[in-house]
Parts: sequence; C-alpha cells; structure tokens
Amino acid sequence: MSNHRATHGRLTRAAGFLALAFAGLTGVAMAEAGTAESVTTYTYQTLDVPGSSATIFWGINDFGELGGQFAANGGVPHAMVYRRGQFEPLDPAVLGTYFSAAGGPNDQGWTYGAYADASGTQHGFVMRGHHFENVDFPGHVGSNVDGYNEFGTILGVYWDADGAFHGIIRRGKHWDTPFDVEGAAETYPLGINDLNESVGYWDTNPKAPAPHGFYRDANGRITTIDVPGADNTVVFAINDVGQKAGYYWSAHGHDHSFVETNGHFQTLDMPGAVSTLATAINNFGVVAGYYTDANHQLHGFIATPRH
Repeated sequence: MSNHRATHGRLTRAAGFLALAFAGLTGVAMAEAGTAESVTTYTYQTLDVPGSSATIFWGINDFGELGGQFAANGGVPHAMVYRRGQFEPLDPAVLGTYFSAAGGPNDQGWTYGAYADASGTQHGFVMRGHHFENVDFPGHVGSNVDGYNEFGTILGVYWDADGAFHGIIRRGKHWDTPFDVEGAAETYPLGINDLNESVGYWDTNPKAPAPHGFYRDANGRITTIDVPGADNTVVFAINDVGQKAGYYWSAHGHDHSFVETNGHFQTLDMPGAVSTLATAINNFGVVAGYYTDANHQLHGFIATPRH
C-alpha cells in the first residue's frame, strides 16, 4: 500500500495513476453491460477520520470494518482501522511514524499492509491485536502485503533496484510463489479472496503506465480484464462470489469506479466527486474506497447496494 504505494507499495502506484487521470477533462462513457435487471443502485456515505486532510480505505470485511490510511494537515499517511463506529490508528510502536497503510481487516480481524522504516525501506506486515508479524520477501529491495485471506494466504508485491513490481503468493512461513503476467514489465496484485483467486493490474512500460486489470485463478491461470471503452483498468478487489471492483479511465478523463458481476460491468461514482476509486468489496457487495472532491481533497466512502 505504498505511496499508494509508487515509492512505497500497492497504495503507491494508484496515486500515480490518479495524477495521470487528473490530466483529462472528460470521462469515458461506459455502457453498463447486461440487462436493466443487472443494474444495482447504491447508497453512498462519506467517512473521514476526524481532523484528517486525506482519508483512504483499502479494505472492508463482512462486518463493515474498514482498513486504510489517513493524513493530518498534509502530513505522512498512517495506517488506521474503523471498527464499532470508531477510527483507530494502528500501533505506531510497531509501524513507526513514517509511512504506513492498512488493508482488511479480514473477517478474522487480521489487518495487513505496508510501512516504511527510518531508512525508507518498505516492509509488509500482518497484525491482529498485539500480534504483529513483519513480512519481507528475501532478496528484494521492498515488500508489500496487499491481501491476507482467512486461510493465511498472503498476496504480496516485491520490487528490486529497477523499481518494477512483481506479484508473489506466500502459503505458510516461507512457501513463496512469485508470478508475473506473461509479457508484462510489471505485475501488481491488489486483492485476494478466500478461494485464493486474486486480481490486480499489469503494464508493459512502468515509466509510462497504461495498466490492464488481471484475474488469477487458484491454479495460477491469468486472464486480462479491461473495462469496455476504457484505456486503462485497475482491478483492486474480488469477493468470494467472484464480484470484482476497481476503477478505470481514458487518456483524457477522470477515474470512475466499477463493479463487475458475471461479466457485466457497472459504473459506480460518488455523487458530486471529481474522481472515484473503488478499492474493496465484501461478500455482500458493499464497496469501499476513496474519492476526490472539487478541491482535490481525498475522502473515504462506502457504497451499499440497495435491495
């Protein structure tokens, strides 16, 4: 979860994509695939850390608990969770006072993410209560944890001196399986479900990224996901029923979120927002993420399906 994570992790590169999207003035019109019966309407809620100048959510579980990051007065982002109607900064005694960001919690209460130490090196982590586990992928410059499911599978990212991102799955303490999309210069996984299916993005030129989304099944087979009519697609999350959430943009447009269900793409935008980025979806189809207002301030949001 680094700079949105480009200098620090998953969260890092997304911020870079956001900056690219701001360059345009008009959005792409994405037709909702499927019949009218497949269209879902949502109730939207803004949710910000009190006193924060930027609130971002990276995860939501089936109990409505959230994980993410916040910054006060434009300062360094710090990891936080939202539980029982309250925001809680994650323990600075273990994450430090430099950059940190959190995903999850999963339904067992585990949060995960990334933090930077005093030297600027980024590490992944998983934690629950007072249990903290540092997650590094040996032999690499930086590490990030972008998913931790209920069976203990870690979805991670690592990078070396060239700065290019690569995906990795860890089962058990040291059973690591690196992976890349064939032909990609970098592969950035962003979400995993309890079936060990994962999603993310890939691109062929990190210096001028034009990302495509991907889906990786439990057996390691990878397929590309592109929103119809969009130039760039990032798939951020997948739930246990296979719904995917993320965002897309064109070369001259703002970011729009989407939810994909059984091949049908539906746009999801926070009313009045300049850009909307969906980063999480739980098993009830509730979406979380962040949006940018007209003053370029970042706010967390929750979008709940109406039934």
